[in-house]
Amino acid sequence: MKYLFILISLFFSILVSMSVFSKATSTHPAAVVELTITSDEKRMSGFSYLASGEGPHPTVLLLHGYPGNEKNLDVAQAMRSKGWNVVFFHYRGSWGSEGEFSFRNAEKDVQVVLDYMMKEENAIRLRIDPNQISVVGHSMGGHMAIAGTLDNPLVKCSVAYDGVNLGAKGVGFINDPNTEIDWLKYSDSLFMLNGWSGKKSKNEITLYAKELDLVRRADRINGRPVMLIAANTHVVPIELHIKPLYEALNATKSSKISYLLIEDDHSFSSSRTLLIKETAKFLNKSCKN
Repeated sequence: MKYLFILISLFFSILVSMSVFSKATSTHPAAVVELTITSDEKRMSGFSYLASGEGPHPTVLLLHGYPGNEKNLDVAQAMRSKGWNVVFFHYRGSWGSEGEFSFRNAEKDVQVVLDYMMKEENAIRLRIDPNQISVVGHSMGGHMAIAGTLDNPLVKCSVAYDGVNLGAKGVGFINDPNTEIDWLKYSDSLFMLNGWSGKKSKNEITLYAKELDLVRRADRINGRPVMLIAANTHVVPIELHIKPLYEALNATKSSKISYLLIEDDHSFSSSRTLLIKETAKFLNKSCKN
């Protein structure tokens, strides 16, 4: 009889818990909110995947690459299902956002969006916990994710998928003699980047490689967790881009730097499930209170 009473009590506790959860998710369901964020008086398009529940929720800023054909929105949907909000946007001059594209503009745009997410009225409206914001980026977006973290002490942590270091070795990835011609031709083809060309990409890297070099900024990490996921392709050579950054970050005080090699193409086309699993594991363990 005693055990029957315990089972009945447990059953009713579960029913109450389910009722509370159902009410919370019905009044604050998962949603998508379109965003317009202004950077230097230019409108950038974006949106936010809102996790269900009242929140506030830990939130990921998801950054696309160069030019951003692969947007990794499967990662966004997966992280939302695990209780994270995800904010996504297009840099100035990309994919219809106003203004002209440039690497340095994109770095600044990331900071503008981070400030937008942390602003109280936006955080409340988007159910964001401003103390639990992380940045995830792919390719050039990997550079932007690490730069966004190094340049903003309020960011909790970051993940880079096969991330490039735009200012690698202080001379820049476009000035690599083995790949320069290919990068210049590719840059000329990117019609979705307004005002952009191979010549402009080379000029910017030539003038600002040292400023863009992530290794030179590594000491700003201040013990915050970073995960570097490499694909080992010719697109982002590990020895030029990822290994030097890993070593620089790992050499800093109280470093918490993780590294994972997934042998695949640059978009991790055959490893999406693994990529999402490892991202979620890292974010939930290292970036969430």
